[in-house]
Amino acid sequence: MVNKMESKCPKCGGGMVEGEVHFDTDAIMPNQMNSYMAGIPGSPIPNVYQSSTSKPYWEEKTGRRTGFILKSDEKRTLKIKGSRCSLCGYIELYAVDKRE
Repeated sequence: MVNKMESKCPKCGGGMVEGEVHFDTDAIMPNQMNSYMAGIPGSPIPNVYQSSTSKPYWEEKTGRRTGFILKSDEKRTLKIKGSRCSLCGYIELYAVDKRE
């Protein structure tokens, strides 16, 4: 990857805008006040909808083994960043060091 992400779209030549990938997730959690009635149709106590956002990441093996008794492959985690074309919507994703 170049030091700075491309500023022109390789498809149409439009301007590229930097960004990150996020996933919104929704989960239905049973009501903690009355677990016996939660989720029953017609129950006066509704379920709780919990929403959260997570960021995907890239994980790769480094080729080294770590651990004293139980050895396992060492892994390196990288953030995923990207660029999106403001004209055609083309997206390029890059794995970058978390320290950047």
